[in-house]
Amino acid sequence: MKTPNQQAAAIVKACERLRDAGVAAWPVLADGSMPGADSAAAVAAKARTIPGTCEAHGFAFVAPFRNELAACVRLASGATLAGVERTVSALIDEQRQIADLRSLVEGFSQRLMQSYEETYSLFRTLRLVASSPDPVCQIRLVCANVQQALPFSWVAVAFRDDPKIVPELRSRVFLVGVAPRQQEVEAAILNKAAALLENEWTKVLVPGRSTVATLTNAEAVCDPISHDDHVIGLLIAGNKINENGEISSPEMQYLDAVAEFIGTFHENMARYSEQRAMAMGTLEAITAAIDAKDPYTRGHSERVAYLACEIAKAMGLSEEDAERVRISGLVHDVGKIGVPERVLCKAGRLTDEEFGLIKLHPETGHRILKGITLLEHALGGVLHHHERIDGRGYPHGLKGDAIPLTARIIGLADTFDAMSSNRAYRPAMPREKVLAEIARCAGTQLDAAVVAAFSKVDLRSYDELMTRQATAAGVLFQQAA
Repeated sequence: MKTPNQQAAAIVKACERLRDAGVAAWPVLADGSMPGADSAAAVAAKARTIPGTCEAHGFAFVAPFRNELAACVRLASGATLAGVERTVSALIDEQRQIADLRSLVEGFSQRLMQSYEETYSLFRTLRLVASSPDPVCQIRLVCANVQQALPFSWVAVAFRDDPKIVPELRSRVFLVGVAPRQQEVEAAILNKAAALLENEWTKVLVPGRSTVATLTNAEAVCDPISHDDHVIGLLIAGNKINENGEISSPEMQYLDAVAEFIGTFHENMARYSEQRAMAMGTLEAITAAIDAKDPYTRGHSERVAYLACEIAKAMGLSEEDAERVRISGLVHDVGKIGVPERVLCKAGRLTDEEFGLIKLHPETGHRILKGITLLEHALGGVLHHHERIDGRGYPHGLKGDAIPLTARIIGLADTFDAMSSNRAYRPAMPREKVLAEIARCAGTQLDAAVVAAFSKVDLRSYDELMTRQATAAGVLFQQAA
C-alpha cells in the first residue's frame, strides 16, 4: 500500500485528469490545503467538505459539477489507489456523457428551430407565388425568401433560352444576396442552367469541378427547375455561412421543395401567358376587323393604343398600369361594330340621326366587354373616352376628374390620331396644326395634365407605325409634315 504522501500525490494527479476532462476537481489534503485551486475555488470547496474525511490517509477530493453543484468524494480507511482511479474514471465518464447530452440537446434545438423556419418559409413561398401575376417580381421574392431562411450568402434562379419559358424570364438569372465576382458568377449560372441534363437532380458543386463553385471558392448546391418534365432552369445557393461551409441534407431537401414550387409556378404562368396571348390576339383581330370597315381608319386602334401607353408612361404610371391603358386604347372603339358602314364611311357631314348612332359606340363597346374578366380594367376607357373636361362630352357628360384617367388619356390619343390621318370627310391635318389644336383644347375638351405629358412623347415611333401600317395595307396615307 502506498504511503499517505504517495496517495496524496496520486489524488492530486487524479484531480488534474478530471480538470483536463472538464470536471472542476481539487484535492483537499489533511492540512486543509488544496493544491491547484485558486482562492475562490478553495473557499467554495471547503464550504462543501466534511472535516475528518479520511482518517487513515488524511485526504479527500471535491469535484464541483452538474451545474456547479459540488460533490465530496470521501475515501474511507484503507482506500486504495485503484478505488480512487475507478471514482475518477466514473466522474470523467459522467461528465463526458453530460457534455454529449448537452451538445445533442443544443444541436436538436437548433435543428428544430431551423426546421420550423424552413417550413414557415415554404408556406410563405407558396403565398408569394400566388400573390402577383408578375413573374419577375415573384422570382426575386422567392430568392430573397430562401436566402433569409437558409444560411447562404446568395441564392439565384436562372432560366434557359427556351420557347417554353415565359418571355419575362427567358435567358435570365435572378441573384439575391452577395456573391464573389458576381457578374462572372451570374454568367456561369446561366451556362450551368443551359447544360443541365434531364435526369440531373440535386447536386453539390465543388471548387475545381464546377465553374460556379470555383469562382466563389465555396461549395454550392443546385436543383433543376422543370416544366412538363423538361428542365427549364435551376435554383442554386452558395457560400454557406457557418464554420465549415458544408451543406446539409435538410438544406438540399428544402431547396428541392422550392425548386418544385418554382416549376409549378412557371407552369401556371405559362398557361396564363398562353391564354392572355390568345385573348389579346382575338381582340387585336376584332379591332383590326372593325378598323377595316373604314379604309381610312385602318390601324387607328393600334396607334391610339401605342400613344395612350406612351402618354401614361410620361405621366409616371407604372409599366403594369401603362399596359392596362394600352389594352383599353386597343379596344376603345370595339362598339363601332354596331355602327352601319354607311355611317362610318360617309364622306359628307353626318346628320343628327347619324351622329346619334356614332355616339352609341362607347356604351355598345362597354356592354360587349363588361363580361370579360381580362378587360375589366379597360371598361372605363372604353365607356368614357369621348367625355370632355368641361362636361360637354358623351355619353354621360362627366366633367373633370370624374372622368377616369385612362379615358382622359385615350381621349387625347384618339383626338391626335383622328386629326393626323386621312378621313373620308377630310385629309390629314399638318402636324403643327394638330399640335396647336391639342394645346388650344387643353382645359376644355382635353385634360391639361395629359396634354403636358403628351408634349414629352417622341412621335417618331408613332410616324413609323403609321407608315408600316399604310405599306402593309397597300394604302399610302397622306400625312403632312
